[in-house]
Amino acid sequence: MNAAMEQTGCGQRRVGCRDLASVLMNVVVTLARERAVESRIALGDLDRIAELVSQGNLLLDETFSRQQEACRKEHTRPRGNIGARSNPFQRLMVRPFESLLAGESAVLQRVYLAHFFEFLEFTFEERLPKFENHCRAIIQALKVVHGNDLTWDVFYADSRTTQTLHSALKIMAQYLSSQEGRRVWLATLVRPTPELPQPSMAQVDQIRQALLDTARGFDAGERLVKEAQGGVA
Repeated sequence: MNAAMEQTGCGQRRVGCRDLASVLMNVVVTLARERAVESRIALGDLDRIAELVSQGNLLLDETFSRQQEACRKEHTRPRGNIGARSNPFQRLMVRPFESLLAGESAVLQRVYLAHFFEFLEFTFEERLPKFENHCRAIIQALKVVHGNDLTWDVFYADSRTTQTLHSALKIMAQYLSSQEGRRVWLATLVRPTPELPQPSMAQVDQIRQALLDTARGFDAGERLVKEAQGGVA
């Protein structure tokens, strides 16, 4: 058994989670070849090999124990952790149209997001630092609970984050309904980049519509809550 383990390299390299089944099969095949006669092995011998491997020995048990812990850590590791340099308010404002930036059929390439962030500066003016600082404060509060395992999904799902997005979209929807807001939207969004030509009117209008639809959805939900509360009262 030890010779078979050494042949598979278990004691010589770190085995990945998906390699473990292959390692075990290599052990079985190695032992089967030792028992084989003219490339044939009796079914009884194969049963005894399977029983031997399943029972294992100290070396095999220790290997499986270490690998089980390594796989557990790998598969429970949170994805999309929040980096220290991230701007959570910018990420939050992209959230309503994030699905339009993904895949080969993306409505808009992510490189154009710099233009959208410029539009945020016109929209919020002196209020922009307040929103940014508020989102960073939410991140810090969540890190107290989640530590370095904090992910963007946790941030997005927090009620404080949802309320912040609702408030910000109210301001944006009001600005986009004004003549100045529509002018600034087109002036900033419909521009080329060093890498790509300017997006089409249809592309940026789809992004704009996603923002407005999300704002209306929040407003409708708020009205329903107020009506329900009034009914209870």
